[in-house]
Amino acid sequence: MTADKTAIRRQMRERAEAFLRSGAADAESVRILASVEALPAFEAADCVLIYMALPDEVQTAPLLEGWAGRKRFVIPRVRGQELDLREYAPDRLQPGYKGILEPTADATPVSPAEVDLALIPGVAFAGERGAFSRLGRGKGFYDRLLPSLRCPKVGICYPFRLVDSLPTDPWDIPLDGLIF
Repeated sequence: MTADKTAIRRQMRERAEAFLRSGAADAESVRILASVEALPAFEAADCVLIYMALPDEVQTAPLLEGWAGRKRFVIPRVRGQELDLREYAPDRLQPGYKGILEPTADATPVSPAEVDLALIPGVAFAGERGAFSRLGRGKGFYDRLLPSLRCPKVGICYPFRLVDSLPTDPWDIPLDGLIF
Protein backbone atom coordinates (compact mmCIF):
# COMPACT_ATOMS: atom_id res chain seq x y z
CA MET A 1 0.00 0.00 0.00
CA THR A 2 2.89 2.39 0.74
CA ALA A 3 4.11 1.94 -2.84
CA ASP A 4 0.62 2.81 -4.12
CA LYS A 5 0.52 5.97 -2.01
CA THR A 6 4.03 6.92 -3.13
CA ALA A 7 3.02 6.48 -6.78
CA ILE A 8 -0.11 8.63 -6.29
CA ARG A 9 1.91 11.36 -4.57
CA ARG A 10 4.40 11.33 -7.44
CA GLN A 11 1.58 11.54 -9.99
CA MET A 12 0.02 14.45 -8.07
CA ARG A 13 3.35 16.32 -7.99
CA GLU A 14 3.51 16.01 -11.78
CA ARG A 15 -0.10 17.16 -12.15
CA ALA A 16 0.53 20.06 -9.76
CA GLU A 17 3.57 21.25 -11.71
CA ALA A 18 1.58 21.23 -14.96
CA PHE A 19 -1.38 22.96 -13.30
CA LEU A 20 0.77 25.71 -11.81
CA ARG A 21 2.46 26.28 -15.19
CA SER A 22 -1.01 26.71 -16.75
CA GLY A 23 -1.59 29.91 -14.75
CA ALA A 24 -5.08 28.81 -13.66
CA ALA A 25 -4.42 28.55 -9.91
CA ASP A 26 -5.64 32.01 -8.88
CA ALA A 27 -8.91 31.80 -10.82
CA GLU A 28 -9.53 28.24 -9.62
CA SER A 29 -8.87 29.25 -6.01
CA VAL A 30 -11.42 32.08 -6.31
CA ARG A 31 -14.00 29.70 -7.78
CA ILE A 32 -13.42 27.02 -5.13
CA LEU A 33 -13.49 29.52 -2.26
CA ALA A 34 -16.81 30.89 -3.53
CA SER A 35 -18.18 27.34 -3.28
CA VAL A 36 -16.84 27.10 0.27
CA GLU A 37 -18.56 30.38 1.18
CA ALA A 38 -21.83 29.03 -0.22
CA LEU A 39 -21.77 25.98 2.07
CA PRO A 40 -24.48 26.09 4.76
CA ALA A 41 -21.88 24.70 7.19
CA PHE A 42 -19.59 27.67 6.43
CA GLU A 43 -22.40 30.15 6.85
CA ALA A 44 -23.35 28.62 10.22
CA ALA A 45 -19.78 28.25 11.52
CA ASP A 46 -18.35 30.72 13.98
CA CYS A 47 -14.99 28.94 14.19
CA VAL A 48 -13.37 27.50 11.04
CA LEU A 49 -10.22 25.39 10.85
CA ILE A 50 -8.31 26.28 7.70
CA TYR A 51 -4.74 25.89 6.48
CA MET A 52 -2.04 28.20 5.20
CA ALA A 53 -1.67 27.08 1.59
CA LEU A 54 1.37 25.71 -0.15
CA PRO A 55 1.74 26.89 -3.77
CA ASP A 56 0.04 23.75 -5.12
CA GLU A 57 -2.99 23.98 -2.80
CA VAL A 58 -6.15 26.07 -3.03
CA GLN A 59 -5.00 29.50 -1.88
CA THR A 60 -6.83 30.30 1.37
CA ALA A 61 -5.55 33.85 1.97
CA PRO A 62 -8.52 35.51 0.18
CA LEU A 63 -10.96 33.66 2.46
CA LEU A 64 -9.00 34.65 5.56
CA GLU A 65 -8.84 38.28 4.45
CA GLY A 66 -12.44 38.46 3.23
CA TRP A 67 -13.95 37.09 6.42
CA ALA A 68 -11.58 38.72 8.92
CA GLY A 69 -13.56 39.93 11.90
CA ARG A 70 -16.66 37.92 10.88
CA LYS A 71 -15.34 34.39 11.44
CA ARG A 72 -12.84 33.03 13.92
CA PHE A 73 -10.21 31.14 11.93
CA VAL A 74 -7.97 28.46 13.37
CA ILE A 75 -4.65 27.45 11.82
CA PRO A 76 -2.69 24.28 12.62
CA ARG A 77 0.81 24.52 14.03
CA VAL A 78 3.17 21.54 13.89
CA ARG A 79 4.48 20.47 17.29
CA GLY A 80 6.43 17.23 17.15
CA GLN A 81 4.12 14.71 15.47
CA GLU A 82 0.89 16.60 16.24
CA LEU A 83 -1.02 19.61 14.96
CA ASP A 84 -1.65 22.21 17.62
CA LEU A 85 -4.58 24.54 16.82
CA ARG A 86 -4.12 28.28 17.22
CA GLU A 87 -6.28 31.28 16.43
CA TYR A 88 -5.37 33.02 13.18
CA ALA A 89 -3.86 36.47 13.51
CA PRO A 90 -1.95 37.88 10.51
CA ASP A 91 0.65 39.46 12.81
CA ARG A 92 1.25 36.13 14.57
CA LEU A 93 2.48 33.98 11.68
CA GLN A 94 5.95 32.65 11.01
CA PRO A 95 7.49 30.02 8.74
CA GLY A 96 7.26 26.63 10.42
CA TYR A 97 7.39 23.01 9.31
CA LYS A 98 8.76 22.86 5.73
CA GLY A 99 8.48 26.66 5.53
CA ILE A 100 4.67 26.66 5.82
CA LEU A 101 3.31 29.71 7.61
CA GLU A 102 1.92 28.80 11.00
CA PRO A 103 0.87 30.65 14.15
CA THR A 104 3.54 31.70 16.61
CA ALA A 105 3.76 30.05 20.03
CA ASP A 106 2.00 33.03 21.64
CA ALA A 107 -1.07 32.82 19.35
CA THR A 108 -4.26 31.90 21.23
CA PRO A 109 -4.69 28.12 21.59
CA VAL A 110 -7.97 26.62 20.37
CA SER A 111 -9.48 23.31 21.40
CA PRO A 112 -10.66 20.98 18.60
CA ALA A 113 -14.07 21.05 20.32
CA GLU A 114 -14.40 24.75 19.45
CA VAL A 115 -14.13 24.15 15.70
CA ASP A 116 -17.47 24.29 13.82
CA LEU A 117 -16.11 23.45 10.35
CA ALA A 118 -12.78 22.02 9.24
CA LEU A 119 -11.42 22.76 5.74
CA ILE A 120 -8.82 20.11 5.01
CA PRO A 121 -6.07 20.06 2.35
CA GLY A 122 -4.72 16.93 0.71
CA VAL A 123 -2.61 15.54 -2.09
CA ALA A 124 -5.44 13.44 -3.57
CA PHE A 125 -9.13 12.81 -2.88
CA ALA A 126 -11.65 10.15 -3.91
CA GLY A 127 -15.24 9.22 -3.11
CA GLU A 128 -18.76 10.54 -3.29
CA ARG A 129 -21.85 11.34 -1.21
CA GLY A 130 -20.37 12.16 2.17
CA ALA A 131 -17.64 9.52 2.27
CA PHE A 132 -14.55 11.08 0.79
CA SER A 133 -11.11 9.62 1.33
CA ARG A 134 -8.01 11.79 1.46
CA LEU A 135 -4.32 11.19 0.89
CA GLY A 136 -2.00 13.58 2.68
CA ARG A 137 1.66 14.34 2.21
CA GLY A 138 2.75 11.32 4.22
CA LYS A 139 3.53 12.47 7.76
CA GLY A 140 0.08 11.74 9.24
CA PHE A 141 -0.48 15.13 10.88
CA TYR A 142 -4.12 15.41 9.77
CA ASP A 143 -4.67 11.66 10.36
CA ARG A 144 -3.93 12.32 14.03
CA LEU A 145 -5.99 15.54 14.19
CA LEU A 146 -9.19 14.49 12.39
CA PRO A 147 -10.46 12.06 15.08
CA SER A 148 -10.50 14.92 17.63
CA LEU A 149 -12.77 17.11 15.48
CA ARG A 150 -16.53 16.82 16.08
CA CYS A 151 -17.56 19.07 13.21
CA PRO A 152 -18.06 18.67 9.45
CA LYS A 153 -14.74 17.95 7.76
CA VAL A 154 -14.59 19.18 4.16
CA GLY A 155 -11.68 18.69 1.80
CA ILE A 156 -10.85 21.50 -0.60
CA CYS A 157 -8.70 20.96 -3.65
CA TYR A 158 -8.08 21.73 -7.28
CA PRO A 159 -9.91 19.32 -9.63
CA PHE A 160 -6.66 17.67 -10.77
CA ARG A 161 -6.38 16.11 -7.30
CA LEU A 162 -9.43 13.87 -7.82
CA VAL A 163 -8.79 10.18 -8.43
CA ASP A 164 -11.11 7.20 -8.81
CA SER A 165 -9.98 5.51 -5.60
CA LEU A 166 -7.36 5.72 -2.88
CA PRO A 167 -5.76 3.06 -0.71
CA THR A 168 -6.91 3.52 2.88
CA ASP A 169 -5.59 2.49 6.25
CA PRO A 170 -7.64 1.70 9.38
CA TRP A 171 -6.80 5.11 10.88
CA ASP A 172 -8.05 7.08 7.85
CA ILE A 173 -11.06 9.24 8.72
CA PRO A 174 -13.49 9.88 5.85
CA LEU A 175 -14.34 13.48 5.08
CA ASP A 176 -17.95 14.69 5.04
CA GLY A 177 -17.61 16.68 1.84
CA LEU A 178 -15.29 17.84 -0.89
CA ILE A 179 -15.14 21.14 -2.75
CA PHE A 180 -13.14 21.15 -6.00
